[in-house]
Amino acid sequence: MLAADLLGLDHPPADDLDVLRMVRGRLSPQAVGALQAAGLDARTLGRIIPRRTLEHRRQKGEALSLEESERAYRAASIVALAQAVFGNRDKALSWLHAPRSRFDGEAAIALIDTDIGARLVEEALIQIDEGYFA
Repeated sequence: MLAADLLGLDHPPADDLDVLRMVRGRLSPQAVGALQAAGLDARTLGRIIPRRTLEHRRQKGEALSLEESERAYRAASIVALAQAVFGNRDKALSWLHAPRSRFDGEAAIALIDTDIGARLVEEALIQIDEGYFA
């Protein structure tokens, strides 16, 4: 499953330049709802976009900000990568939500609110996919 699928987008980006255009074009609040449907809990979503901000955007019919769009896409990318590595949604979400010594006892999902945290999680997932223990 691709990040675009998890965000409920009709047209998946063809490359990273398309992703950049999409994020700069700003995602709709429905993309966050699609992340919730993909299995992210309210607490995790609140780290990506505060609940009140999201509700405000929905009520006003506003798109997400550039930063919010980028965080939503980053979260979707990590979840999509985890699903690809573990083969299904349940195993991916289980791994993402379990505390990991590698992350100082935090769950991987708690790290994806920052770029550096997301890169650490991505690195761990790639290592798992390549056969390293993580």
